Amino acid sequence: MHNEDITKSPNVLPRVLGPFDACMIVVGSVIGSGIFLKPAILAANLPNFGLIVAVWIGVGLITLCGCLALAELAAMLPQAGGPYVYLREAYGKLPAFLWAWTEFWVVRTGSIGALAVATAIYLAEFSPLGRVGQEIVAIVLVVGLSAVNYVSTRWTAHVQNVTSIIKVGFLGLIIVVPFLMGRADPALLQPIFPSTYDASIWTGIAAALVAVLWAYDGWINIGPVVEEIREPQRNVPRALLWGILLIMAIYVAATFAYHLVLPHQQIAMSQAPTAELFAALFNPDAARWVALGVMLSAFGAVNSNMLTGPRIYFAVARDGLLPHFMQKVHARYETPHNAVLVQCIWTVMLIVAVFHFGAASPLDAFDALTNYVIFGGYSFYALAVSAVFTLRRLRPDLPRPYRTWGYPVVPAIFLVAFVGFLVSMAVSSPRASAWGLALIAAGVPCFYWMLRRRERRTAAAA
Repeated sequence: MHNEDITKSPNVLPRVLGPFDACMIVVGSVIGSGIFLKPAILAANLPNFGLIVAVWIGVGLITLCGCLALAELAAMLPQAGGPYVYLREAYGKLPAFLWAWTEFWVVRTGSIGALAVATAIYLAEFSPLGRVGQEIVAIVLVVGLSAVNYVSTRWTAHVQNVTSIIKVGFLGLIIVVPFLMGRADPALLQPIFPSTYDASIWTGIAAALVAVLWAYDGWINIGPVVEEIREPQRNVPRALLWGILLIMAIYVAATFAYHLVLPHQQIAMSQAPTAELFAALFNPDAARWVALGVMLSAFGAVNSNMLTGPRIYFAVARDGLLPHFMQKVHARYETPHNAVLVQCIWTVMLIVAVFHFGAASPLDAFDALTNYVIFGGYSFYALAVSAVFTLRRLRPDLPRPYRTWGYPVVPAIFLVAFVGFLVSMAVSSPRASAWGLALIAAGVPCFYWMLRRRERRTAAAA
């Protein structure tokens, strides 16, 4: 369904989200477990504090380049589905369908399942949950948030706003407490930069870039919900810009907090640097409260993914490339309720499958759900951003209330960085990359089957 035809469809989602909601979707989608776990990986790979901060800022700026390009696309095509719509307009229905296909089977539902399992794992720090208990908690979480999403987009946004504020507040506590308690030691930051840059430094920077890229993942989640944001031409670019700048500031400030309290080597050898930070600032028992903060952060990320996914499948169904019932808007709740249900069912099936077929522990279940998410998802991130160039050439007639700042340099920076990342991942993780490509390829016959089915239905109706 093209941009000019969207208002003619009876299945249009109402604009019920404001600018604060949009910003919290960005913040809540990006801030998950990364800032709590990745400091150890960065310290292990980079010997100097200055390099660590440079990587956090550098990847943040690369992410911002992608966001500025996405903002032009979202303001120009403010429809449910986000990247699906941009890919369809730039490259045709097949690439767009393959992105949605990958999102449904692995990327979106796998992320929801993994984050739900992570929430259950951290909850087990406060309550004696065994393997079965953690599986049940993960399933209940998915079903419960699906019910909220089914009933009200506004309620889902409230949950997102509250959890985002809590996680930002928790990180704010990490940032300010070392100074309030007089425990910040600038001597721990020395030497800020290395005296020489040998091959090991550059290898470490490459490994750190990959780790930080995961911590910034999720910014694209605002695209699929644009149809429900008021004044998207203004609010979406602002939400992306201010959301990513806020996240960058939090990440850098939290990095200072870690390194002002804990020695570099201690962070590098830690499995839970945030817990060790709290133990150093307060007492060993205080480390347990870190689990609560990370649990709430993961919970909020579950909710943001839960909100995003159904809008993708809804948009594909509205184009006739998924079963008709998935494009229905609930008469009372004004939500894509059937798409919510389908996502819920498949996510629960994924959780059950990994717990009962091959996962030795909940942590193994978490790893199994995330192993094949990254390559396929990031491939389409790059393709979606490249749509800015393609649509500038193919559709110069489309209204562009926001134009990418710094075009063409800004989106080009993002594309060069992400292509480099994908090549690096293909070399370092060939098996996971091959499975990701195989999953994408499996969608091709399904696309042509759905396309013929739609054509037959259209011919019969005529």
